[in-house]
Amino acid sequence: MKTKLWTTLLAALTFAVSSHAKLQGSDDYQPKEEATSSWSALLGVGGGNSLIARDGTIFMNLRIGIALNPYISFGAFSSAILSDVQNPKVRHSQMIDYHAFGVFAEAFAFRSGIFSISIPVNIGGGVVSFMDKGDEDGFKSEDGFFTTDVSAQFNFRVTKLLEVSVGGGFRFFAGIEANNLKNKDFCSPFGELRFTFKEF
Repeated sequence: MKTKLWTTLLAALTFAVSSHAKLQGSDDYQPKEEATSSWSALLGVGGGNSLIARDGTIFMNLRIGIALNPYISFGAFSSAILSDVQNPKVRHSQMIDYHAFGVFAEAFAFRSGIFSISIPVNIGGGVVSFMDKGDEDGFKSEDGFFTTDVSAQFNFRVTKLLEVSVGGGFRFFAGIEANNLKNKDFCSPFGELRFTFKEF
């Protein structure tokens, strides 16, 4: 009885191994594609140069979201300026700062191998802060604003998880009226370098 049982198990094991080997050798077997999810989380860090009150400034963006498929991504963003910007519209020495938060959507219009072209759109709001020279309290929020920007990005897939992008666009502001500054003092073209971590 035991001999028949061991013989049956051995035959079944041999058949399973043989079938698995044939399946792996066939052209239709693609385990990587079966394991790939239909969406992927993304984390992006970028920065670049823009103009505020005719003064060049360095900004930084942080993006967290979802790559729904290889052609559509969306999520939330946070943006801030990193360099010192002087307010030229007042007589005394005064520094400008702002922080913006909102949502983004990015459509990939073209893909070919490791290269792609995308059009991201950001929509959000934030606050403008000012600090007078010698003020020990630091920056103080004085006005809120609405902002949106659109750009074109040229993306290069470096590894399976890392994409490097370079591009530029135009950023619009609305609702700024503080310390003799208006919307036109913040609206400007910008250039950006991005690093995005995602699976697609």
